[in-house]
Amino acid sequence: MASGQPVEERRRSARPTLCAALAALCAFGCQSSGNGARIAVIETEPPGAIVKVEGFGECVSPCSIELDAPRRLTIAKAGFKKRVMEITPGDRRVRVDLELAAPSGDVVADDLPPLE
Repeated sequence: MASGQPVEERRRSARPTLCAALAALCAFGCQSSGNGARIAVIETEPPGAIVKVEGFGECVSPCSIELDAPRRLTIAKAGFKKRVMEITPGDRRVRVDLELAAPSGDVVADDLPPLE
């Protein structure tokens, strides 16, 4: 190469630039993709719920989704009530506590219907 610097010296001088670029990517890459869409992290309690994004597909919580506009989410897990909600590109982290579909407390025998 005609640069006049030894190869090893050029590599060392490029490392700070590469490190700065990687730091910028880590700092800003999680917030936005290159097309202006924003990344939102969806967490549920309990984890493992199916998160369906209207018109795009689904993932299993916790998961990250890309939002370019407000989207309707349907969140479902066996044994829990389904939740439907809307999120916007400004929502970076969404936590959803799922409610049990049936009570899990003690069952009194007198409250049960007779078995025939």
